[in-house]
Amino acid sequence: MGTEKKFKTKAVFFVVLAAIMIILQLPQQVCATEQKDTIVVGTNAEYAPFEYLDSNGNLTGFDIDLMNAIAKEENVNIKWVDLPFDSLLGSIEAGDIEAIAASIAPTKERAQSVDFSDVYYTGSQSIVYRTGDEYTDFSELTGKTIAVLEGSQSDLIASGENEDYGIVSGATVKRFKNASSAIMELKNKGADVVIIDTIMAEIYCRQTDGIKSIPVEGTEEDTVFCVQKGNSNCAQLLNNGLKKVKENGTYDELYAKYFSGEENDNVQITETQDKNVGIFGTLKFIFVDENRWQYYVNGLGTTLLVSLLSVFVGLLLGLIVAIIRINADRKGKKTIGSLIAAFYVDVIRGTPSVLQLMIVYFAVFHSRLGYVAAVVSFGINSGAYVSEVIRGGIQAVDRGQTEAGRSLGLCYKDTMRYIVIPQAVKNILPAMGNEFIQLIKETSILGYVGIVDLTKAASYVSSRTYKMFIPLLAAGIVYYLIVKLLSVFLRKFERRLKESD
Repeated sequence: MGTEKKFKTKAVFFVVLAAIMIILQLPQQVCATEQKDTIVVGTNAEYAPFEYLDSNGNLTGFDIDLMNAIAKEENVNIKWVDLPFDSLLGSIEAGDIEAIAASIAPTKERAQSVDFSDVYYTGSQSIVYRTGDEYTDFSELTGKTIAVLEGSQSDLIASGENEDYGIVSGATVKRFKNASSAIMELKNKGADVVIIDTIMAEIYCRQTDGIKSIPVEGTEEDTVFCVQKGNSNCAQLLNNGLKKVKENGTYDELYAKYFSGEENDNVQITETQDKNVGIFGTLKFIFVDENRWQYYVNGLGTTLLVSLLSVFVGLLLGLIVAIIRINADRKGKKTIGSLIAAFYVDVIRGTPSVLQLMIVYFAVFHSRLGYVAAVVSFGINSGAYVSEVIRGGIQAVDRGQTEAGRSLGLCYKDTMRYIVIPQAVKNILPAMGNEFIQLIKETSILGYVGIVDLTKAASYVSSRTYKMFIPLLAAGIVYYLIVKLLSVFLRKFERRLKESD
């Protein structure tokens, strides 16, 4: 009988392991069946007017529209992947995307990892500073605190890695995931200057009081699309399409739309619109104008969906791991299954959840099926903690209860089913509720893989309005209300359980 149970336990473990492996291989299978006329293009939608999200959450901007126009000319489809800027080159090296449209300048360092298209835009670098200060070139930034977009050309200049346009020495560099956060750091006096593309500098200075900018002479630089190393077909396709859109006038229309006068100002809402209009006018400006409240609604839906599905995955995985370890403890003998289970719990509990998410998304799912990758990552993370909750709940039941069941003639299985587990449930369920609450808060890291959850929604609203406190506070209030409602429900549930004691 013992041998049969041992065989069943191992069989269940290997079936689950096989199922996980199938899930992890799913993105590769999907990729293999993708149509050949589809190009997967990565971008970072936080750099208006080149690439950003409109009020409906759709990708737009000069780079986006230009790439779509090229694709139309070449009769191919574009599959867009929105990623953090500093993850784009890694994703294209890993083969997760085939091209990048994110206002990238060609450099010798980048040429080692990617190929470049023909030049589609030429810009320059500017220094943005607070009114009252005065700067003309990079040599004056010695010892200053500089805010930049992480991984951008300005980052390379400020850190001294690129000295082609001048030497910046002894500076403290603050790197941000989006340009608007760098500008806010300057306004809040957390930085002395911002180094940024001249077009962006002009936009921010027109829309933001208290800052000025000056182009740095000799910093003219080209902007290109990055292409997967050795993918000459994709590079040729982009070059051919770019030539066509320039010849038929589409390029000039897009350039005028995003880089000229009032059309450009519509890309981001000016800060002065909400000045001196009171709290209600400010709230209207932040949440109602341009339907920015929709970011929160969609982000909340993503947060709840990922959290709920992750709890189910974690519960299933945690139950299997707990059973394997409990059986090994009962027999006083470690098995291969229990060793693997213990190693899994140890590794997951010993590494940050954000690192796990990025490994699953970039390395396993190859920047595809973002929601599935998120559920798998959080489910695996939750499973480690759930297994300990279940194991602890069962072990907390007095051993005498098991002995009493066996003395009544019940087998081990029936003793667990009718005596031990019902008592353990009272200890397990409240802790499971707390795990769900914890998962809801942990999903705030989804923005690292380009998924717009509630926290990412607040970040987008901040980047559109130049208001940091209120959009972030709104997200915090929503998180608090969700957790508060769940906490009240859990307390009522615990009281119901105590009534049956």
